[in-house]
Amino acid sequence: MLKAAISSPQQASPPHLQAVVTGVSGTQVIEFTFVYGDPDLSVELVLPLAAFLEFCIGNGCAVAVPDDRLRASVRRLIQPLPVAPYLSSIQTEQSA
Repeated sequence: MLKAAISSPQQASPPHLQAVVTGVSGTQVIEFTFVYGDPDLSVELVLPLAAFLEFCIGNGCAVAVPDDRLRASVRRLIQPLPVAPYLSSIQTEQSA
Protein backbone atom coordinates (compact mmCIF):
# COMPACT_ATOMS: atom_id res chain seq x y z
CA MET A 1 0.00 0.00 0.00
CA LEU A 2 1.33 3.42 -0.98
CA LYS A 3 0.95 6.12 1.64
CA ALA A 4 1.21 9.72 0.66
CA ALA A 5 2.87 12.10 3.05
CA ILE A 6 0.61 15.08 3.47
CA SER A 7 2.18 18.05 5.11
CA SER A 8 -0.29 20.34 6.79
CA PRO A 9 0.40 24.00 6.19
CA GLN A 10 0.89 26.15 9.23
CA GLN A 11 -2.51 27.04 10.63
CA ALA A 12 -3.23 30.64 9.67
CA SER A 13 -5.55 32.71 11.78
CA PRO A 14 -9.01 33.15 10.29
CA PRO A 15 -9.58 36.38 8.36
CA HIS A 16 -11.17 39.33 10.12
CA LEU A 17 -14.67 39.64 8.66
CA GLN A 18 -16.31 43.03 8.86
CA ALA A 19 -19.58 44.61 7.77
CA VAL A 20 -19.16 48.36 7.30
CA VAL A 21 -22.61 49.96 7.21
CA THR A 22 -22.85 52.71 4.58
CA GLY A 23 -26.59 53.36 4.61
CA VAL A 24 -29.97 52.52 6.11
CA SER A 25 -33.23 53.08 4.26
CA GLY A 26 -36.56 53.95 5.82
CA THR A 27 -37.75 50.43 5.01
CA GLN A 28 -35.00 48.88 7.15
CA VAL A 29 -32.74 47.90 4.29
CA ILE A 30 -29.06 47.95 5.21
CA GLU A 31 -26.39 48.95 2.70
CA PHE A 32 -22.94 47.75 3.70
CA THR A 33 -19.51 46.72 2.52
CA PHE A 34 -18.47 43.21 3.50
CA VAL A 35 -14.70 43.09 4.04
CA TYR A 36 -13.06 39.66 3.98
CA GLY A 37 -9.82 40.22 5.88
CA ASP A 38 -8.12 42.62 3.48
CA PRO A 39 -9.98 45.81 2.46
CA ASP A 40 -9.09 44.94 -1.14
CA LEU A 41 -11.30 41.84 -0.75
CA SER A 42 -14.66 43.49 -0.29
CA VAL A 43 -18.09 43.59 -1.85
CA GLU A 44 -20.99 46.00 -1.48
CA LEU A 45 -24.25 44.39 -0.42
CA VAL A 46 -27.82 45.46 0.31
CA LEU A 47 -29.97 43.30 2.61
CA PRO A 48 -33.16 43.67 4.62
CA LEU A 49 -32.48 44.05 8.34
CA ALA A 50 -33.29 40.43 9.25
CA ALA A 51 -31.03 39.07 6.49
CA PHE A 52 -28.25 41.51 7.47
CA LEU A 53 -28.36 40.33 11.08
CA GLU A 54 -28.39 36.69 10.01
CA PHE A 55 -25.46 37.35 7.67
CA CYS A 56 -23.39 39.10 10.36
CA ILE A 57 -24.06 36.55 13.09
CA GLY A 58 -23.66 33.56 10.78
CA ASN A 59 -20.31 34.82 9.51
CA GLY A 60 -19.09 36.24 12.82
CA CYS A 61 -18.68 39.71 11.34
CA ALA A 62 -17.64 42.73 13.31
CA VAL A 63 -20.06 45.54 12.49
CA ALA A 64 -18.56 48.98 11.88
CA VAL A 65 -20.63 52.12 11.42
CA PRO A 66 -18.27 55.04 10.78
CA ASP A 67 -21.01 57.69 10.51
CA ASP A 68 -22.51 58.93 13.82
CA ARG A 69 -26.06 59.34 12.45
CA LEU A 70 -26.00 55.90 10.86
CA ARG A 71 -24.67 54.37 14.09
CA ALA A 72 -27.64 55.76 16.02
CA SER A 73 -30.05 54.42 13.39
CA VAL A 74 -28.48 50.96 13.40
CA ARG A 75 -28.51 50.75 17.20
CA ARG A 76 -32.14 51.88 17.26
CA LEU A 77 -33.03 49.14 14.76
CA ILE A 78 -31.27 46.26 16.52
CA GLN A 79 -31.71 47.21 20.19
CA PRO A 80 -35.18 45.69 20.63
CA LEU A 81 -34.18 42.48 18.85
CA PRO A 82 -32.93 39.33 20.59
CA VAL A 83 -29.71 39.46 18.54
CA ALA A 84 -28.67 42.79 20.07
CA PRO A 85 -26.10 41.23 22.46
CA TYR A 86 -24.27 39.69 19.49
CA LEU A 87 -23.94 43.05 17.77
CA SER A 88 -23.68 45.28 20.83
CA SER A 89 -20.07 46.23 20.14
CA ILE A 90 -20.70 48.26 17.01
CA GLN A 91 -17.40 49.87 16.13
CA THR A 92 -17.19 53.60 15.58
CA GLU A 93 -14.48 53.49 12.96
CA GLN A 94 -13.54 51.17 10.14
CA SER A 95 -10.61 48.95 11.05
CA ALA A 96 -7.57 49.16 8.86
